[in-house]
Amino acid sequence: MRVPEKGLRLPERMRGELVMPFGKLMDDKTMLERAKRCKQLVAVGDVVSLRMLENGVVPKTMVYDLSTRRESMSSLSSALADVRGNDVMVRNPAGRIMPEMVKAIEASFASKEITKLRVEGEEDLAALVCAAVAPDGTCVAYGLPGKGVVFVNVDEEVRQKAKTLIGRMEESD
Repeated sequence: MRVPEKGLRLPERMRGELVMPFGKLMDDKTMLERAKRCKQLVAVGDVVSLRMLENGVVPKTMVYDLSTRRESMSSLSSALADVRGNDVMVRNPAGRIMPEMVKAIEASFASKEITKLRVEGEEDLAALVCAAVAPDGTCVAYGLPGKGVVFVNVDEEVRQKAKTLIGRMEESD
């Protein structure tokens, strides 16, 4: 997926569209049951990644920033230390999609290894990128603060919906 060099910015007019779940909204227990059946699993967000690891579910790709609601997630850092895989760090400001993040997510799908993708900044739009570039059959789980976990099974329809939303974003200046 091509992203301009300066990245894409989520315009204020689109924020409401992303508050709605992109997949099925569920609680942790249901998410964990579904996650165990996925052939390839992606966790976006610190709390979702931690819940999975605490329950013995190791996603193929985890995208996180080591903070949630402006608080440090040292418990996730500790849990990640026990997971073997590629440690990748990218910069990505809030409300943006930077080429560096897109390339790292694409590389995670191409790799056979587990990818632990730490975002310096904010991973708020990473689930959208994952839905746009993941192979069919990939499960993407991301948190919706105060509501639960959204679970998305990627297929062509989901991928096109994600690409359409990304295509409506504005080029960063």
